[in-house]
Amino acid sequence: MSETLYARDAQARATALDVERSFIVQAPAGSGKTELLIQRFLALLARVAWPEEVVAITFTRKAAGEMRSRVLGALAAARAGTPTPSEHERTTLELARAVITADLEHHWGLADNPARLRIETIDSLCCWLAGQMPLLSRLGGMPALEEDAARLYREAARETLAQLETPEWSKQVAALLRHLDNDATRAEELLGRLLARRDQWVRHHRGFDREALTQGLVRLVRDRLRQARDAVPPELVAELLFCVRHATAHLASARTAPDNVVAEELATMPGAEPSDLALWQEVVRLLLTPKNEVRRQADRRVGFPAATQRGIDAAERRHRAQAKQRVELLYERVAALSDLTAALVEVKLLPAPEYTDEQWRLIEALGALLPLALAQLELVFRARGTVDFTQMLLAANRALGEPDAPTDLALALDYRLRHLLIDEFQDTSLSQYQLLLRLTAGWEPGDGRTVFAVGDPMQSIYRFREAEV
Repeated sequence: MSETLYARDAQARATALDVERSFIVQAPAGSGKTELLIQRFLALLARVAWPEEVVAITFTRKAAGEMRSRVLGALAAARAGTPTPSEHERTTLELARAVITADLEHHWGLADNPARLRIETIDSLCCWLAGQMPLLSRLGGMPALEEDAARLYREAARETLAQLETPEWSKQVAALLRHLDNDATRAEELLGRLLARRDQWVRHHRGFDREALTQGLVRLVRDRLRQARDAVPPELVAELLFCVRHATAHLASARTAPDNVVAEELATMPGAEPSDLALWQEVVRLLLTPKNEVRRQADRRVGFPAATQRGIDAAERRHRAQAKQRVELLYERVAALSDLTAALVEVKLLPAPEYTDEQWRLIEALGALLPLALAQLELVFRARGTVDFTQMLLAANRALGEPDAPTDLALALDYRLRHLLIDEFQDTSLSQYQLLLRLTAGWEPGDGRTVFAVGDPMQSIYRFREAEV
């Protein structure tokens, strides 16, 4: 790294320790984001009246434990006057010394009461919030936390399907079972999986808009096709187009082609519009096996009939042999491109970008059943005296109220919580993000309260649980 870059990096780190301002820090793995978060935590502690006014949130117990250990280690090193070799460690120690001074001045007793340092997981924060307002959170007495609630989801799903004999719900349950060929076990499994991920849809279950959901499918198709197109190296385009044209021409002539073969005259790479999906499916069919692996050999089933077939002339025999050689070389090149392979698998899994009437009737039936399934799950939780982490998160959001209609707890926290630090911000789900919005709803620029978030979009691994980079 050049001296100029070092200077810019040092300046950015120093700026991030300005406790009068809020920041989002984006940096790659190994760049010292956690160390910067710890330094910010210490810098804030030295400025507040009570240590509980500063809250640092992580997403795993391991990360919270490591951060707490490093903060306590810095305070211990500062008390002992331990020398440090590196500049960033010296910064940490200087900030820790300022905390010790504040500790002595305000009589916090951090050495004897390290639990006053609010470094916790978002799950533990939710438990605390829900416990402060048991009526609003609808939890009553604090239940036990169930880390693996799969059996409880299945029990609630089973109770939901048992409403088949109830006039109010029989039509909806019957529609779901009919769609699954009356496989009640499968229906129970799928409903259980939906309940496990209910924080991703609970905001929408009061009614489904067909046009809005169709546009969601369209956006999904465009996004995945764009990823696939971007993953094709320019030097591969000509060979890929040749092989697709060759394959679809022979499939059509052999009358074994799918109904949607439209690629015989393909001159450029397909685009990323829903109308291009059929073309991309031809690309996928050519390159991937049914097990989603890149093919190694081509045969007549993918549009490359044998060169030894009877009844063809020498020119056609040569053409077929050359084409097969080219496509198998293409397979080797594609197999070395993991990003392209993954993108093609995503394309293979894409649904049609619109709902049929039959599909929409099923969605309406399922939409009507979801509130019932939620109610059954709450009954199961109450009967067992336990909840899962998702229930605790939803309860915490209820305990805080809405941003424009805060509860007494939210108003009290507005006074007691002055600084919020969030680690791995790229993995915050929408429900967790809403919790953070509620916690900071009354904050205004210049009022001395700050938010400090660190993350790396390239490390986002929780898109499946609705994390939005």
